[in-house]
Amino acid sequence: MDNNFFNEEMRCDFWVDEKRKKVWFIELEMLTKFDEVCKKHGLTYWAGYGTLLGGVRHKGFIPWDDDIDVLMFRDDYEKFQAIAPLEFAWPYFFQSSYTDMRIWPFSKIRDSRTTGIEFRDQRGMNQGIFMDIFPLDSVQDGVNHSFADIFAIQRMLWNLITNPLDVLLDMKQSLLEGKASSQDVKYCLEFSKKDIRERFRLFEAFNLAHFGETDDVNYIMEELIPSHYKSMKKEWFRETVYLPFEYMKIPAPIDYDKVLTQCYGDYHQFIQGGSAHENIILNPDLPYDQYFAKYL
Repeated sequence: MDNNFFNEEMRCDFWVDEKRKKVWFIELEMLTKFDEVCKKHGLTYWAGYGTLLGGVRHKGFIPWDDDIDVLMFRDDYEKFQAIAPLEFAWPYFFQSSYTDMRIWPFSKIRDSRTTGIEFRDQRGMNQGIFMDIFPLDSVQDGVNHSFADIFAIQRMLWNLITNPLDVLLDMKQSLLEGKASSQDVKYCLEFSKKDIRERFRLFEAFNLAHFGETDDVNYIMEELIPSHYKSMKKEWFRETVYLPFEYMKIPAPIDYDKVLTQCYGDYHQFIQGGSAHENIILNPDLPYDQYFAKYL
């Protein structure tokens, strides 16, 4: 690493101060550890979203960005989830729906020596500076028409995790209208009675069982809760190339141009912004629990 990395500087007419550089350094160290674990266990990942965009367009962080995003196919992601709690010892913490109090369909690596507070009302969870790890699942591609039924089940399972009462009320109405069977209602009722983490485990197991059945992949939440991110072709990830990123290199899908165009359109044009996470409290010098005690 260049000793000048921490120097404050102007990038793309945006002032990058020492604090942001410290946050970046912590995240790059986290990514280095993540990369070591993946290589040790033969797991493949790629830079994604703003991290991929930064690597291609800026050869590093987007100047006003403050996190790292990576993507993994569902099969490798599940393997990673199994080994991560053993591989990431203090100061790192592998945060998922199974290791901390919040349920979410992706995972994080946190640095417990720092502050990266996203949820001010949840003092009990680890809220150090983080990197995000997103699983890519098979999604509808317009070719495998039978997958539409699988997608409907994915949506129902997710809703049974987040809003079980609404699903049960809808199923009851569908039963009365002859659109659902009593067996369907019984399954939903039994599923909703399970512990929320068991429901989430079954949701992930379902996604794993159907991975590879279509030509398209996406982070499943972009499908269940539609956003501007569109599905990607699995073949775009058939090989990995390495891109300069600050003082290191990051893996990218060989067709990164297609991935970025699908996500952002003309990604070479950019609008300068502030922090990508305006509401997140970042402090590279103070542990999150001490920050809570002192300021919140």
